[in-house]
Amino acid sequence: MVEPTALKLRYRSIDQFVGHYRQLQSGRLFIATEMPLPAEVLLRLALVLPDTSHPLLLEMKVLESVDRKAAAEKKKPCGMLLGVRGDLQAAIEDLERQMRSVPALEVLLDQPPARTAAARPEPKRHEAGISHAGPSGPAAPAGSPTQDEPALSMDWIRAAVDQAEATRDALQAEPPEPPARVKKDLTPDERERIKPVGDFVMDLTKAMMRSGYYAADHPGAHNAKQGLFDALQRSLGESPEIVITHQQTREKSDILITGILDEPVNVRTVVGAGMAELFVPKLSECLSRKALVSVSIKRSITTDHFNGFIDVMSDPTADRGQNAKVGAMLTRILLDRGITEISCVFMDDIIVLEKNLPWRVEMAIQRLAKDLRVLPMFQEESDEGIKHLKMQIIQDILRPLRHPEFLKDLIVNCYVIAQHVKTIREEEIENVIIDAFPLDALLPTSQFIFAELNRLREISAGDPENPFVKRRFAGVKRILKWVSRRVVLADLRGAQGFLEALYTQGVLAFDELPPDVQYFVNTQRMAADVATHIRNYAQRLLRPSFPGDAAVLLKCFRRVIPVFLDQGNLQAVLWVARAAKKGAEDGTLSGAAPDPGCDPLRSLFEGRSKEFLIAFERADEKQRQVLEETLGLLGPLGIEALCRVLSDSQRRDARKAAMSALERTGPLAREWVVSVLEDPTQKWFLKRNALMLLRTVAEDAADIEIVRPLMNHIHARVRSEALETLLALKAPEAGVLSVKALDDPDEKVRWRAANALAELSPLPPETMGRLLTRMRTEPPADKSLAERHYRKVVQLIQTVSGMPRLGQPEQVEAVLLEVAEKAAGRKKTVLGRLRRSEEPDGSAVLGAVIGALGTAGSQRAETFLTRFADGKTPHAPAARKALDALHSRMAKG
Repeated sequence: MVEPTALKLRYRSIDQFVGHYRQLQSGRLFIATEMPLPAEVLLRLALVLPDTSHPLLLEMKVLESVDRKAAAEKKKPCGMLLGVRGDLQAAIEDLERQMRSVPALEVLLDQPPARTAAARPEPKRHEAGISHAGPSGPAAPAGSPTQDEPALSMDWIRAAVDQAEATRDALQAEPPEPPARVKKDLTPDERERIKPVGDFVMDLTKAMMRSGYYAADHPGAHNAKQGLFDALQRSLGESPEIVITHQQTREKSDILITGILDEPVNVRTVVGAGMAELFVPKLSECLSRKALVSVSIKRSITTDHFNGFIDVMSDPTADRGQNAKVGAMLTRILLDRGITEISCVFMDDIIVLEKNLPWRVEMAIQRLAKDLRVLPMFQEESDEGIKHLKMQIIQDILRPLRHPEFLKDLIVNCYVIAQHVKTIREEEIENVIIDAFPLDALLPTSQFIFAELNRLREISAGDPENPFVKRRFAGVKRILKWVSRRVVLADLRGAQGFLEALYTQGVLAFDELPPDVQYFVNTQRMAADVATHIRNYAQRLLRPSFPGDAAVLLKCFRRVIPVFLDQGNLQAVLWVARAAKKGAEDGTLSGAAPDPGCDPLRSLFEGRSKEFLIAFERADEKQRQVLEETLGLLGPLGIEALCRVLSDSQRRDARKAAMSALERTGPLAREWVVSVLEDPTQKWFLKRNALMLLRTVAEDAADIEIVRPLMNHIHARVRSEALETLLALKAPEAGVLSVKALDDPDEKVRWRAANALAELSPLPPETMGRLLTRMRTEPPADKSLAERHYRKVVQLIQTVSGMPRLGQPEQVEAVLLEVAEKAAGRKKTVLGRLRRSEEPDGSAVLGAVIGALGTAGSQRAETFLTRFADGKTPHAPAARKALDALHSRMAKG
């Protein structure tokens, strides 16, 4: 018995195997090869698929062999026709049994017969974990999908895909780093702005210390106070308030001014180093006497209230040394006088915070606690008045914080205030603060709050029973929920990702999300379910149980494909593409696409070239093979996506892989290229991509005819690629077109044309003649046009001098010398010529000629160069260098 010959067939893709599988079902298989085996040879065929460990085995026999000679005679392709040995049905069943071990082939195999029904029956009850669909779409299903059965029913999917399509907002920029503790380097404008503050603070110090200041009952006291009030108003300008903060440590005492500039500034910077040596210790002593940590004065303060404040602060009976509760006493006095435009934080107001915070956040919390504590003293105010006052207090405190990270520190630590202010609840403080947040700071701040939530979650994982962490975790979740409420009410752009994350983290329920975020949540849910149950979804598509299921699933796949590409789940994308292609070929998806007559694959993937580009850049070599196979199924749409990678990717390896993939598509790529180039309605970038690809897949001279008209395209990138393509295809008129392109309005096109002429050298006499004629043209009378003319002449000279081979060197040299003489001037004296050569335009041309003669001149050029080399003009060094180059060439012969 003759032993069969072992033959291995390695498939580059599953799709390539599919073609052979369909041939085998007829009992025949043609293998293209230039070295076919003789007829009647028995074969044991091993079909090796990508990413599989075991080949598929099949017994076959060579029925017909066509070698190269026979192929030429019979006008047939080289190769051999194989036939299945033995019973065909048994052989195919055995092959399909082996195929079932390859997951990627399951969509090709027979499925159980589909149920038939005239109409879809109404479900008797809701499936487990599925809520009623609301006006915005289905509620999110409970639980996670398992491999045994999809978590999502067709009823749920149908409701989800009927949602109005939502688009993603642009991503929010990352918040900047928090500013430095204080502003040290001031601009001239900032110094001018802060200058009145120094005068006011020094006068305020004198008043509070009663130094060089009138007593309250002195006749001159009124004028002195009015002068101080006027100084305050000049300091404030348009600022709503000024805050003076006294910071004392063991090392030093600092006094910071907030509210005038964007960032706090040290009083030493305000008054100058020299004055600070005398003044700052006195101001520090003054504030210490009153136990004053911070004082905020609003621009809205009246003269009477300001004068009353000065009287209280200058009264020696209120000094700290004489009264341990000086803060409480002064607060009561100020309130009794109705002075609400000034907020003071005294040492006895300070509350203990649980963590080290940025000093401005710490002072904001201290001030907020103090101001909220004194609110009940305004008994005559109505509830509405108290609410308004509370909002005003918080807005004043938030204003200088500005940075989102500072705002986050304030909101997540305001529970400390509730522990010291018994008349207000923690939740109420949080709510009022969030309502007072500037809208533009709301989303950036929420990013930091969300990070705090994740930090607490990590701590809780290591210490789950910690009551402090539990309370903080619940508080931050509550804060995020209130932030989200305001975000939704304000309809802020860019909030979708934030709200989606809150849903994922269990902070928000599905019904609390706006419709567009519900859309994205459902899309993610479908993507997770399709990825988990991909085989089941393929079966649903190819064997729909009820009318309309296929159309619903196409919409579902259209939604989840971008998610798969973003997540790098490229195998799932390939599965979807294979299933859709098979369904289109066997008629299952007839009429299922959204647009009548539209190809199902196109309906799934149209408009996804950008997503494919990103996925291609992220993918490794193995993943790119999966992408290539997917794009191969999409026909022209896949070619377009690969072309976008080729033209737009910043990664060299991605562009190289895309070009290799495009080259393997052969005629299909050329067909797409021709259709794009001949269609005047196509976008310019598609034409550019098509031109790049044509340089690889062009077949004959007819392709040159397609490219030539694009030298006049409105977009410079297309003109540049058209010229590049004509050069690559060795178009006979490439030189003429390059000369014409020297007049292109785009500098890059002109530059490429100049380089092209150098590459095409030696140029035909006619083409070189055109260049030399242009070089000799007289400049126009208009100065601006003349400058353009000289620039073009310089470029032409540089182009000619850069040619490695000159067809008419004597003629070129003669024209160069003629142009040089014109540039140097035609005055009788050498001095006149040299003076003329100093003109800017003539000088540039002359310099270009000197350089060109060094590389393209002869004995005649030597005389000219010597004359300039011996002179004292700016061109002498260049002329000497060119002369050395000329002598070196002449010596070599």
